[in-house]
Amino acid sequence: PTTDKNEQGEHSWENVGGAAWTKIAEEAETHLRQEDGENALVDGIRKRRRLRTRNDVAGGRRVIREMIRYVYLVIDMSAAMAEKDSSLGGGTRLHSTVLLASQFLLEFFDQNPISHLGLVIAKDGEAELLTQLSGNPKVHVQALARTATHGSSGGDFSLQNALEVAGRSLGHMPSYGSREIMVLCGALSTCDPGDILMETLPKLKQAGVMISFISLAAEMYVCRRIAEETHGTMNVCLGKSHYHDLLMSKCTPPPVLLGGTKKRICDFVEMGFPTRETSEFPSLIHVTKDRKLFARTGYKCPRCNAKASELPTDCTVCGLKLVLAPHLARSFHHLFPVSLFVELPHDNSAATKLHDASVLFSSKDCQDSCFGCLKYIGVPPTTKPKKSGKKDFTSNNLTDESTPGAILRFQCPDCKNIFCADCDIYLHEELHNCPGCLCKG
Repeated sequence: PTTDKNEQGEHSWENVGGAAWTKIAEEAETHLRQEDGENALVDGIRKRRRLRTRNDVAGGRRVIREMIRYVYLVIDMSAAMAEKDSSLGGGTRLHSTVLLASQFLLEFFDQNPISHLGLVIAKDGEAELLTQLSGNPKVHVQALARTATHGSSGGDFSLQNALEVAGRSLGHMPSYGSREIMVLCGALSTCDPGDILMETLPKLKQAGVMISFISLAAEMYVCRRIAEETHGTMNVCLGKSHYHDLLMSKCTPPPVLLGGTKKRICDFVEMGFPTRETSEFPSLIHVTKDRKLFARTGYKCPRCNAKASELPTDCTVCGLKLVLAPHLARSFHHLFPVSLFVELPHDNSAATKLHDASVLFSSKDCQDSCFGCLKYIGVPPTTKPKKSGKKDFTSNNLTDESTPGAILRFQCPDCKNIFCADCDIYLHEELHNCPGCLCKG
Protein backbone atom coordinates (compact mmCIF):
# COMPACT_ATOMS: atom_id res chain seq x y z
CA PRO A 1 0.00 0.00 0.00
CA THR A 2 1.14 3.56 -0.74
CA THR A 3 1.22 6.34 1.81
CA ASP A 4 1.12 10.11 1.38
CA LYS A 5 3.90 10.85 3.87
CA ASN A 6 6.68 13.34 3.23
CA GLU A 7 10.38 13.14 4.12
CA GLN A 8 9.66 14.08 7.76
CA GLY A 9 7.24 11.16 8.09
CA GLU A 10 4.17 13.38 8.23
CA HIS A 11 0.96 13.03 6.28
CA SER A 12 0.07 15.75 3.82
CA TRP A 13 -2.95 16.78 5.87
CA GLU A 14 -0.69 17.36 8.91
CA ASN A 15 1.38 20.02 7.14
CA VAL A 16 -0.95 22.98 7.45
CA GLY A 17 1.78 25.62 7.26
CA GLY A 18 1.67 25.93 3.49
CA ALA A 19 -2.03 25.33 3.02
CA ALA A 20 -3.94 27.76 0.83
CA TRP A 21 -6.49 28.64 3.48
CA THR A 22 -3.79 29.92 5.87
CA LYS A 23 -3.07 32.81 3.45
CA ILE A 24 -6.64 34.09 3.35
CA ALA A 25 -7.38 37.32 5.23
CA GLU A 26 -10.59 39.27 5.75
CA GLU A 27 -10.80 42.93 4.87
CA ALA A 28 -12.77 45.59 6.71
CA GLU A 29 -15.63 45.20 4.20
CA THR A 30 -15.78 41.44 5.01
CA HIS A 31 -14.24 40.62 1.62
CA LEU A 32 -11.73 37.79 1.42
CA ARG A 33 -8.33 38.37 -0.12
CA GLN A 34 -5.13 36.37 -0.47
CA GLU A 35 -2.19 37.65 1.54
CA ASP A 36 1.32 37.86 0.21
CA GLY A 37 4.43 37.74 2.39
CA GLU A 38 4.82 41.49 2.84
CA ASN A 39 1.21 42.21 3.73
CA ALA A 40 1.15 39.27 6.14
CA LEU A 41 4.15 40.64 8.06
CA VAL A 42 2.75 44.17 8.20
CA ASP A 43 -0.64 42.86 9.33
CA GLY A 44 1.09 40.74 11.96
CA ILE A 45 2.90 43.80 13.36
CA ARG A 46 -0.32 45.77 13.52
CA LYS A 47 -2.14 42.86 15.12
CA ARG A 48 0.43 42.73 17.95
CA ARG A 49 -0.05 46.45 18.42
CA ARG A 50 -3.83 46.01 18.66
CA LEU A 51 -3.31 43.47 21.42
CA ARG A 52 -1.09 45.99 23.16
CA THR A 53 -3.93 48.55 23.21
CA ARG A 54 -5.57 46.50 25.95
CA ASN A 55 -2.91 47.43 28.49
CA ASP A 56 -3.34 49.93 31.29
CA VAL A 57 -1.72 52.98 29.72
CA ALA A 58 -3.66 52.68 26.45
CA GLY A 59 -6.90 52.58 28.42
CA GLY A 60 -5.98 55.73 30.34
CA ARG A 61 -5.97 54.02 33.71
CA ARG A 62 -3.56 52.77 36.35
CA VAL A 63 -4.10 49.22 37.53
CA ILE A 64 -2.59 47.86 40.74
CA ARG A 65 -0.79 44.58 40.11
CA GLU A 66 1.01 42.14 42.35
CA MET A 67 4.81 42.29 42.25
CA ILE A 68 5.30 38.90 43.92
CA ARG A 69 3.39 35.93 42.47
CA TYR A 70 3.05 32.32 43.61
CA VAL A 71 1.97 30.26 40.61
CA TYR A 72 1.46 26.55 40.02
CA LEU A 73 1.41 25.33 36.42
CA VAL A 74 -0.74 22.20 36.05
CA ILE A 75 0.01 20.14 32.92
CA ASP A 76 -2.39 17.48 31.70
CA MET A 77 -0.49 14.27 30.84
CA SER A 78 -3.50 12.02 30.33
CA ALA A 79 -4.19 9.88 27.28
CA ALA A 80 -5.84 12.85 25.56
CA MET A 81 -2.48 14.63 25.37
CA ALA A 82 -0.93 11.74 23.41
CA GLU A 83 -3.17 12.44 20.43
CA LYS A 84 -1.83 14.24 17.38
CA ASP A 85 -3.21 17.68 16.64
CA SER A 86 -2.62 19.21 13.22
CA SER A 87 -3.44 22.71 14.46
CA LEU A 88 -0.47 22.55 16.86
CA GLY A 89 2.07 21.71 14.18
CA GLY A 90 1.41 18.02 13.53
CA GLY A 91 2.96 16.60 16.72
CA THR A 92 1.23 15.39 19.84
CA ARG A 93 -0.45 17.80 22.19
CA LEU A 94 1.98 16.90 24.97
CA HIS A 95 5.02 17.60 22.79
CA SER A 96 3.73 21.05 21.84
CA THR A 97 2.74 21.81 25.43
CA VAL A 98 6.18 20.89 26.81
CA LEU A 99 7.95 23.10 24.25
CA LEU A 100 5.71 26.09 24.92
CA ALA A 101 5.79 25.54 28.69
CA SER A 102 9.61 25.64 28.64
CA GLN A 103 9.50 28.97 26.81
CA PHE A 104 6.89 30.23 29.25
CA LEU A 105 9.03 29.36 32.26
CA LEU A 106 11.97 31.42 30.97
CA GLU A 107 9.75 34.35 30.00
CA PHE A 108 7.86 34.22 33.30
CA PHE A 109 10.99 34.57 35.43
CA ASP A 110 12.39 37.21 33.09
CA GLN A 111 9.36 39.43 33.67
CA ASN A 112 8.73 38.32 37.28
CA PRO A 113 12.20 37.75 38.75
CA ILE A 114 11.13 37.78 42.41
CA SER A 115 8.13 35.46 41.94
CA HIS A 116 7.89 31.71 42.51
CA LEU A 117 6.52 28.94 40.33
CA GLY A 118 5.92 25.20 40.67
CA LEU A 119 4.84 22.33 38.39
CA VAL A 120 2.06 19.77 38.86
CA ILE A 121 1.34 16.95 36.40
CA ALA A 122 -1.97 15.08 36.21
CA LYS A 123 -2.34 11.56 34.75
CA ASP A 124 -3.83 8.14 35.60
CA GLY A 125 -6.50 9.87 37.71
CA GLU A 126 -3.86 11.26 40.07
CA ALA A 127 -1.80 14.43 40.50
CA GLU A 128 1.91 14.63 41.24
CA LEU A 129 3.89 17.61 42.53
CA LEU A 130 6.76 17.69 40.04
CA THR A 131 8.60 20.71 41.50
CA GLN A 132 8.06 22.84 44.58
CA LEU A 133 7.59 26.59 44.42
CA SER A 134 10.96 28.02 43.47
CA GLY A 135 12.49 31.06 41.82
CA ASN A 136 15.01 29.06 39.79
CA PRO A 137 13.80 28.46 36.21
CA LYS A 138 16.47 25.85 35.50
CA VAL A 139 14.98 23.48 38.06
CA HIS A 140 11.57 23.57 36.40
CA VAL A 141 12.86 23.32 32.83
CA GLN A 142 15.06 20.34 33.62
CA ALA A 143 12.28 18.55 35.55
CA LEU A 144 9.84 19.14 32.70
CA ALA A 145 12.33 17.84 30.13
CA ARG A 146 13.01 14.69 32.17
CA THR A 147 9.30 14.01 32.55
CA ALA A 148 8.64 14.48 28.84
CA THR A 149 11.56 12.23 27.88
CA HIS A 150 11.32 9.40 30.39
CA GLY A 151 7.74 9.76 31.59
CA SER A 152 4.64 8.40 29.90
CA SER A 153 1.24 9.95 29.38
CA GLY A 154 -1.93 7.94 29.90
CA GLY A 155 -5.02 7.38 31.98
CA ASP A 156 -7.67 9.93 32.89
CA PHE A 157 -7.31 13.56 33.81
CA SER A 158 -8.31 14.47 37.38
CA LEU A 159 -8.87 18.18 37.83
CA GLN A 160 -9.87 17.91 41.49
CA ASN A 161 -6.69 16.09 42.52
CA ALA A 162 -4.54 18.62 40.64
CA LEU A 163 -6.23 21.59 42.30
CA GLU A 164 -6.03 19.94 45.73
CA VAL A 165 -2.28 19.35 45.39
CA ALA A 166 -1.57 22.90 44.20
CA GLY A 167 -4.03 24.51 46.61
CA ARG A 168 -2.51 22.88 49.70
CA SER A 169 0.90 24.35 48.85
CA LEU A 170 -0.46 27.81 47.98
CA GLY A 171 -2.37 28.02 51.25
CA HIS A 172 0.90 28.43 53.17
CA MET A 173 2.22 31.27 51.00
CA PRO A 174 2.41 34.85 52.36
CA SER A 175 -0.64 37.05 51.92
CA TYR A 176 1.26 39.87 50.20
CA GLY A 177 1.65 37.80 47.02
CA SER A 178 -0.93 36.60 44.51
CA ARG A 179 -1.86 32.90 44.53
CA GLU A 180 -2.54 31.50 41.08
CA ILE A 181 -3.06 28.16 39.36
CA MET A 182 -2.75 27.75 35.58
CA VAL A 183 -4.15 24.56 34.02
CA LEU A 184 -3.13 23.34 30.54
CA CYS A 185 -5.54 20.55 29.65
CA GLY A 186 -6.42 18.61 26.53
CA ALA A 187 -8.98 16.24 28.02
CA LEU A 188 -12.72 16.64 27.52
CA SER A 189 -13.64 15.12 30.89
CA THR A 190 -12.32 14.87 34.42
CA CYS A 191 -12.31 11.81 36.67
CA ASP A 192 -12.59 13.12 40.25
CA PRO A 193 -13.01 11.32 43.59
CA GLY A 194 -15.57 13.87 44.84
CA ASP A 195 -17.62 16.91 43.98
CA ILE A 196 -15.13 19.53 42.85
CA LEU A 197 -17.65 22.38 42.88
CA MET A 198 -18.91 21.69 46.40
CA GLU A 199 -15.71 20.47 48.12
CA THR A 200 -12.62 21.95 46.43
CA LEU A 201 -13.88 25.23 44.97
CA PRO A 202 -14.99 26.83 48.30
CA LYS A 203 -11.59 26.16 49.87
CA LEU A 204 -9.76 27.72 46.93
CA LYS A 205 -12.00 30.78 47.02
CA GLN A 206 -11.42 31.15 50.76
CA ALA A 207 -7.64 31.05 50.19
CA GLY A 208 -7.87 33.69 47.44
CA VAL A 209 -6.51 31.43 44.68
CA MET A 210 -7.07 32.57 41.09
CA ILE A 211 -7.45 29.69 38.60
CA SER A 212 -7.08 30.04 34.83
CA PHE A 213 -7.50 27.43 32.10
CA ILE A 214 -6.13 26.98 28.59
CA SER A 215 -7.85 24.12 26.79
CA LEU A 216 -6.42 22.42 23.72
CA ALA A 217 -9.66 20.69 22.68
CA ALA A 218 -12.88 22.36 23.84
CA GLU A 219 -14.36 24.17 26.78
CA MET A 220 -15.62 22.20 29.76
CA TYR A 221 -18.38 23.61 31.96
CA VAL A 222 -16.56 22.80 35.18
CA CYS A 223 -13.49 24.75 34.00
CA ARG A 224 -15.57 27.75 33.01
CA ARG A 225 -17.42 27.69 36.33
CA ILE A 226 -14.21 27.52 38.40
CA ALA A 227 -12.56 30.29 36.37
CA GLU A 228 -15.52 32.62 36.84
CA GLU A 229 -15.83 31.89 40.56
CA THR A 230 -12.13 32.54 41.21
CA HIS A 231 -11.85 35.57 38.86
CA GLY A 232 -9.60 33.68 36.44
CA THR A 233 -9.79 33.19 32.68
CA MET A 234 -10.96 30.35 30.43
CA ASN A 235 -9.46 30.14 26.93
CA VAL A 236 -9.50 27.61 24.11
CA CYS A 237 -6.51 27.75 21.75
CA LEU A 238 -7.15 27.83 18.02
CA GLY A 239 -3.65 26.97 16.86
CA LYS A 240 0.00 26.92 17.76
CA SER A 241 0.52 30.68 17.53
CA HIS A 242 -2.68 31.33 19.48
CA TYR A 243 -1.57 28.81 22.11
CA HIS A 244 1.76 30.65 22.38
CA ASP A 245 0.07 34.05 22.75
CA LEU A 246 -2.35 32.80 25.41
CA LEU A 247 0.43 31.26 27.45
CA MET A 248 2.78 34.23 27.20
CA SER A 249 0.00 36.62 28.21
CA LYS A 250 0.03 34.94 31.63
CA CYS A 251 3.47 36.42 32.29
CA THR A 252 1.78 39.72 33.11
CA PRO A 253 0.58 39.81 36.74
CA PRO A 254 -3.20 39.89 37.17
CA PRO A 255 -4.81 43.07 38.51
CA VAL A 256 -5.65 43.32 42.18
CA LEU A 257 -9.39 42.87 42.81
CA LEU A 258 -11.08 45.17 45.29
CA GLY A 259 -13.78 43.83 47.57
CA GLY A 260 -12.64 40.22 47.35
CA THR A 261 -12.15 37.68 50.10
CA LYS A 262 -8.49 38.65 50.38
CA LYS A 263 -7.95 41.64 52.67
CA ARG A 264 -5.59 44.23 51.21
CA ILE A 265 -2.96 45.38 53.66
CA CYS A 266 0.49 46.93 53.33
CA ASP A 267 3.27 44.54 54.29
CA PHE A 268 7.00 45.03 54.59
CA VAL A 269 8.89 42.28 52.78
CA GLU A 270 12.39 41.65 54.07
CA MET A 271 14.94 41.34 51.29
CA GLY A 272 18.69 41.11 51.31
CA PHE A 273 21.23 42.29 48.76
CA PRO A 274 24.03 39.71 48.83
CA THR A 275 27.62 40.25 47.77
CA ARG A 276 29.40 38.09 45.23
CA GLU A 277 32.50 36.53 46.75
CA THR A 278 35.23 34.41 45.22
CA SER A 279 37.47 32.49 47.64
CA GLU A 280 40.79 30.82 47.04
CA PHE A 281 39.53 27.45 48.21
CA PRO A 282 36.11 25.86 47.49
CA SER A 283 33.41 26.35 50.10
CA LEU A 284 29.90 24.97 50.65
CA ILE A 285 27.32 26.48 48.27
CA HIS A 286 23.56 25.94 48.58
CA VAL A 287 21.97 25.22 45.17
CA THR A 288 18.53 24.12 46.44
CA LYS A 289 17.14 22.97 49.78
CA ASP A 290 18.21 19.41 49.04
CA ARG A 291 21.33 19.97 46.95
CA LYS A 292 24.69 21.41 47.98
CA LEU A 293 28.08 21.56 46.31
CA PHE A 294 31.58 22.95 46.80
CA ALA A 295 32.52 25.95 44.65
CA ARG A 296 34.74 29.00 44.80
CA THR A 297 32.18 31.64 43.77
CA GLY A 298 28.88 32.31 45.52
CA TYR A 299 26.52 34.99 46.80
CA LYS A 300 26.85 35.66 50.52
CA CYS A 301 23.67 36.21 52.51
CA PRO A 302 23.89 39.46 54.54
CA ARG A 303 22.03 37.91 57.50
CA CYS A 304 23.49 34.43 58.07
CA ASN A 305 26.55 34.51 55.75
CA ALA A 306 25.40 31.37 53.91
CA LYS A 307 26.27 31.20 50.22
CA ALA A 308 23.84 30.70 47.34
CA SER A 309 24.74 29.60 43.84
CA GLU A 310 22.59 32.10 41.89
CA LEU A 311 20.07 34.89 42.28
CA PRO A 312 17.24 35.60 42.89
CA THR A 313 16.48 32.93 45.49
CA ASP A 314 15.51 32.38 49.10
CA CYS A 315 18.31 31.74 51.54
CA THR A 316 18.29 28.05 52.42
CA VAL A 317 19.40 28.71 56.02
CA CYS A 318 17.43 31.77 57.17
CA GLY A 319 14.78 32.11 54.42
CA LEU A 320 15.69 35.72 53.51
CA LYS A 321 14.87 36.77 49.93
CA LEU A 322 18.13 37.39 48.12
CA VAL A 323 17.78 39.76 45.15
CA LEU A 324 19.67 42.39 43.21
CA ALA A 325 18.59 45.90 42.27
CA PRO A 326 17.94 44.97 38.58
CA HIS A 327 15.50 42.27 39.73
CA LEU A 328 13.39 44.83 41.57
CA ALA A 329 13.57 47.22 38.62
CA ARG A 330 12.26 44.54 36.23
CA SER A 331 9.38 43.83 38.59
CA PHE A 332 8.26 47.46 38.52
CA HIS A 333 7.69 47.72 34.77
CA HIS A 334 4.26 46.07 35.09
CA LEU A 335 3.14 48.96 37.29
CA PHE A 336 4.45 51.65 34.92
CA PRO A 337 4.29 50.30 31.35
CA VAL A 338 5.62 52.19 28.34
CA SER A 339 3.09 54.43 26.61
CA LEU A 340 1.63 53.09 23.39
CA PHE A 341 3.38 54.55 20.34
CA VAL A 342 1.33 56.23 17.61
CA GLU A 343 1.67 54.99 14.02
CA LEU A 344 2.54 57.79 11.61
CA PRO A 345 1.53 57.81 7.93
CA HIS A 346 4.36 57.48 5.45
CA ASP A 347 4.88 60.45 3.16
CA ASN A 348 7.23 59.86 0.23
CA SER A 349 7.45 63.56 -0.54
CA ALA A 350 8.80 64.27 2.93
CA ALA A 351 11.73 61.87 2.52
CA THR A 352 15.04 63.58 2.98
CA LYS A 353 18.07 62.60 1.01
CA LEU A 354 21.01 61.44 3.00
CA HIS A 355 24.35 63.06 2.39
CA ASP A 356 27.35 60.98 1.44
CA ALA A 357 28.33 60.27 5.05
CA SER A 358 28.85 56.55 5.55
CA VAL A 359 27.53 56.24 9.11
CA LEU A 360 24.81 57.96 11.12
CA PHE A 361 25.99 58.88 14.60
CA SER A 362 22.70 60.38 15.78
CA SER A 363 19.07 60.39 14.72
CA LYS A 364 19.37 64.17 14.39
CA ASP A 365 21.45 63.64 11.24
CA CYS A 366 18.38 62.33 9.40
CA GLN A 367 14.77 62.89 10.35
CA ASP A 368 13.73 59.61 8.70
CA SER A 369 15.97 57.41 10.86
CA CYS A 370 14.95 55.41 13.91
CA PHE A 371 15.89 56.97 17.24
CA GLY A 372 16.75 53.57 18.72
CA CYS A 373 18.76 51.72 16.04
CA LEU A 374 19.39 54.57 13.50
CA LYS A 375 17.86 52.44 10.74
CA TYR A 376 16.44 54.38 7.82
CA ILE A 377 12.63 54.19 7.85
CA GLY A 378 10.88 54.13 4.49
CA VAL A 379 12.03 53.75 0.91
CA PRO A 380 15.50 55.34 0.58
CA PRO A 381 15.97 57.60 -2.42
CA THR A 382 19.38 56.19 -3.36
CA THR A 383 19.62 52.41 -3.04
CA LYS A 384 20.69 51.39 -6.58
CA PRO A 385 23.85 49.24 -6.62
CA LYS A 386 26.80 50.30 -8.67
CA LYS A 387 27.33 48.74 -12.09
CA SER A 388 30.79 47.59 -11.13
CA GLY A 389 29.27 44.91 -8.93
CA LYS A 390 30.94 46.18 -5.78
CA LYS A 391 28.93 46.80 -2.65
CA ASP A 392 28.05 50.38 -1.86
CA PHE A 393 28.81 50.65 1.83
CA THR A 394 27.33 54.16 1.99
CA SER A 395 23.86 52.75 1.32
CA ASN A 396 24.31 49.28 2.78
CA ASN A 397 22.88 50.33 6.14
CA LEU A 398 19.62 51.51 4.55
CA THR A 399 16.45 49.47 4.60
CA ASP A 400 15.77 47.93 1.20
CA GLU A 401 12.57 48.83 -0.57
CA SER A 402 11.47 45.21 -0.73
CA THR A 403 11.81 44.69 3.02
CA PRO A 404 8.32 44.11 4.55
CA GLY A 405 7.31 46.64 7.15
CA ALA A 406 10.10 49.05 6.22
CA ILE A 407 7.74 52.04 5.95
CA LEU A 408 6.09 51.63 9.36
CA ARG A 409 6.92 54.58 11.61
CA PHE A 410 5.88 54.98 15.24
CA GLN A 411 6.18 58.03 17.51
CA CYS A 412 6.37 58.13 21.28
CA PRO A 413 3.63 60.45 22.61
CA ASP A 414 5.87 61.69 25.44
CA CYS A 415 9.29 62.39 23.90
CA LYS A 416 8.05 62.72 20.26
CA ASN A 417 10.88 60.54 18.91
CA ILE A 418 10.28 58.22 15.95
CA PHE A 419 10.99 54.48 16.06
CA CYS A 420 10.87 51.62 13.56
CA ALA A 421 8.63 48.56 13.88
CA ASP A 422 11.39 46.36 15.35
CA CYS A 423 12.26 48.88 18.07
CA ASP A 424 8.58 49.40 18.85
CA ILE A 425 8.19 45.70 19.58
CA TYR A 426 11.48 45.48 21.49
CA LEU A 427 10.79 48.49 23.72
CA HIS A 428 7.28 47.37 24.68
CA GLU A 429 7.85 43.61 25.04
CA GLU A 430 11.48 43.25 26.12
CA LEU A 431 13.10 46.45 27.40
CA HIS A 432 9.94 48.06 28.89
CA ASN A 433 11.57 51.51 28.69
CA CYS A 434 11.67 54.27 26.10
CA PRO A 435 15.24 55.51 25.44
CA GLY A 436 13.95 58.88 24.31
CA CYS A 437 12.10 59.43 27.57
CA LEU A 438 15.13 58.28 29.58
CA CYS A 439 17.41 60.73 27.74
CA LYS A 440 14.84 63.45 28.25
CA GLY A 441 15.00 62.86 31.99
